[in-house]
Amino acid sequence: MRFKNEIKAIGFDVGHTLIKYKNPLNWQGLYRSGLEHAAAAADITLSEDMLIAATDVLLKYNTRVNYREWETTSDCIFNQILKSWGIQTDLYTLKSGFYSFFKADAEPYPETIDTMEKLKQHGIKIGILTDVAYGMDNEISLEDISVLSDYIDIAITSVDVGYRKPNSAGYVKLLESLEIFPNGMIFIGDEEKDIIGAQKLGIVSALINRSKEIKDFGQDYTLESLSDILSILDL
Repeated sequence: MRFKNEIKAIGFDVGHTLIKYKNPLNWQGLYRSGLEHAAAAADITLSEDMLIAATDVLLKYNTRVNYREWETTSDCIFNQILKSWGIQTDLYTLKSGFYSFFKADAEPYPETIDTMEKLKQHGIKIGILTDVAYGMDNEISLEDISVLSDYIDIAITSVDVGYRKPNSAGYVKLLESLEIFPNGMIFIGDEEKDIIGAQKLGIVSALINRSKEIKDFGQDYTLESLSDILSILDL
């Protein structure tokens, strides 16, 4: 294991790492509610056939069902939904109505802000690399970390790079943006893809695991709380 004084930056995933969401990672079981919320926002009356057609489109882009590393855009997905419905409406109103249903009650974990504040006090750079759901626009997806903006040097999404983890593209952009070599960063995430992507480039990997379940993805460190990183770095 490399010396702690080599670490100059920490990279973070967002969902279930820095930010707590009430909804599961796979939204499939909540499509109906999300689409009804979106339709209400856009003043559209949904039929059962319209719900089925939209569900088919969403399933196509559900990475928990159909694995992919390339990224799409929200416009691509929701234009396909509108085409299947045979109607036109304000695209932003529709898609933001859908996303807002799943983002309701999002909040940082109790230790998130304190941990990031201590890292910054010790001169550690902080970057974000997150995969967004269904091509979600940055304007919408990054709202959840706005409360952390004072501590974040750069925030990068899969929409920015066109690829999802564990593809190396996002990690490379994160390193370049922070002007850090791979051996100078620890990347913290809650999923196997976070670990694999980091390790492919020689970045130190840390899995945040707040459950009692044993998870071994080959990570260098396992954290029960984000604050554990402070002990690892002797801060």
